[in-house]
Amino acid sequence: MKVTGRGRLISCPKCGYSFDLTYARAYSCRSCPVLIEDLHCSYVKCPRCSYEFLLR
Repeated sequence: MKVTGRGRLISCPKCGYSFDLTYARAYSCRSCPVLIEDLHCSYVKCPRCSYEFLLR
């Protein structure tokens, strides 16, 4: 994981795609009921391949 001026850059362990955590939350996690109830979810879903993994 890298931290940039825009936010946290994360790389998907499955496909290697690098993406911003804020983008993933807005795009991939938008319909997840867990994120709606708890903004501190420990998982993230890759916007490219939809692989869901634990944030570290």
